[in-house]
Amino acid sequence: MKTRAFLTVAVLALASCGDDGSSSSTVAGSTTTAPATTTTAATTTTAATTAPTTTTPATTAPACTATGDTAPKQSDDPMAMSGLIGKDIRTGTHECFERVVIELQGTGDMPGWWAQYQDDPQTLGESSEEVYLKGEATLVVRLGSWMQTMEGEGYQGEWDLFPTNVTTIEEMRLIENWEGVTLWAIGLDQTRAFDAYVLSDPPRLVIDIQTGS
Repeated sequence: MKTRAFLTVAVLALASCGDDGSSSSTVAGSTTTAPATTTTAATTTTAATTAPTTTTPATTAPACTATGDTAPKQSDDPMAMSGLIGKDIRTGTHECFERVVIELQGTGDMPGWWAQYQDDPQTLGESSEEVYLKGEATLVVRLGSWMQTMEGEGYQGEWDLFPTNVTTIEEMRLIENWEGVTLWAIGLDQTRAFDAYVLSDPPRLVIDIQTGS
């Protein structure tokens, strides 16, 4: 009896030991092995968020449309006279051109006019005095009206101007104010295409000198 009991204990002890990670149990002399359970933690992957790339197009200055040319310009009747008299001469700048405005005042029709390049020297009025305008080219503008009358009415500004708000226009000089005729000489840095036209209210002659390409 002791020997049988010992053998039975030995069998039970051997049945309860395993080395494959599984657990065992003995029921009515049979060994049942439960399968090993493996739990794997789920891996959560979050995609990196990339901000969309925004490309700002480069800003390019619009190309200037060429206006005018270097040929002389004139009104329908360039020798027509007028009772209008001078009020102002001024310059202005634009992306594609620089502007000279000769403004008149009074009553009457716009005088005849012409504008053309002339080589220096320029003659002052009815005198024999000659002058050279600042710059490399001189554009002369004629109007059939007084800039300032013999009585001193009309334009009250300087007769020799060096505008600072422009770069291609270097000098403007009143070279004639005689017998109802005005001549302005405009010194430029070089010969440039230009356009000339009349605007009203107030009456004025506008000369646009091309600067852009």
